[in-house]
Amino acid sequence: MPSWLRRLGRSGWLVTGVVVGAAALIVGVGVVLAVLAPVLVAVTVAAALQPVVAALRRHGVPAALAALAGALLVPVLLIVLGVLVWHTVAGAGETWSSVADEAAKHLRSALGADPLDTLLRSPRWRDALLGAGSALLSTAALVAQAAFGVLLGAFLLFYLFKDGPAFVDHLDRRLPLRPGLARRMLDSAAVRLRQYVLGTTVVAAMDAVVITLGAVVLRLPLIGMIALITFVAAYVPYLGAWVSAVFALVVALGAGGPVAAAWMLAIVLVTQNVLEGVLRPYIFGRALDLHPVAILLATLVGGALAGLVGVLLAPPIAAIAVSWRAMLREP
Repeated sequence: MPSWLRRLGRSGWLVTGVVVGAAALIVGVGVVLAVLAPVLVAVTVAAALQPVVAALRRHGVPAALAALAGALLVPVLLIVLGVLVWHTVAGAGETWSSVADEAAKHLRSALGADPLDTLLRSPRWRDALLGAGSALLSTAALVAQAAFGVLLGAFLLFYLFKDGPAFVDHLDRRLPLRPGLARRMLDSAAVRLRQYVLGTTVVAAMDAVVITLGAVVLRLPLIGMIALITFVAAYVPYLGAWVSAVFALVVALGAGGPVAAAWMLAIVLVTQNVLEGVLRPYIFGRALDLHPVAILLATLVGGALAGLVGVLLAPPIAAIAVSWRAMLREP
């Protein structure tokens, strides 16, 4: 066989192996991230709340009781947030009803017909209603899944807080690393997760402040609801931005008409695409000690591999991998 043909065959098999291996790695990472999503989220929350549990233990609170307080803090905060949202919505129920009615009138005027009436008169309205029913069932299933995830997360948090120090000591003794290196690596990972949560809070606050100030300038009602929904929704990648934007646009359309809605649309687009697009990589780059371009690439790769969970956790995971690599290469 000619030598050039043998080289071509080896090169072809090499390229095939690299492509197949990369595809298998991508699929495997996506499956693992999807399965371990509750654990990864619980570890992130545990890293953010660890100072609270440590402060309780320094003040003489028993380890189990401090771990229980830390584990219940997240469900309590979610319940308080839900009550706050419900109280805000209930208190502004009449205003919201009038604003929604006005927004519907503007939509009917713009479309030339009532969208709901057009849907019911359509020969395919049954299919549309079935689709809406399926969407409602999917939403109910998502809410039930979220509630189960919160309970599972609280269970995991309790044992992370209670047995975390002993587990770190065990790893430090068992891993084939220099003495104390495993503890340093885990401490570094916890710091980066904590800084990531702080960076997300800063970005959420920026969104809420800018969009709320725009609503104040436009003299819109329901300022508190706009601020609260914008801030909370900013913690949910992609979907949260859509929810807060649609709510602000409906309020602007119902209270100020098409002109106010156009201005609010411009404010939302500038805030969520320009300001956030510039601020988010910068904030996370400073918090995670990574270049903003690396943060952006990690976010894109995480979203492609694991969806919303990947978008949420890819930047801190990339920062942890970089810091661990530097520690392992230390002399």
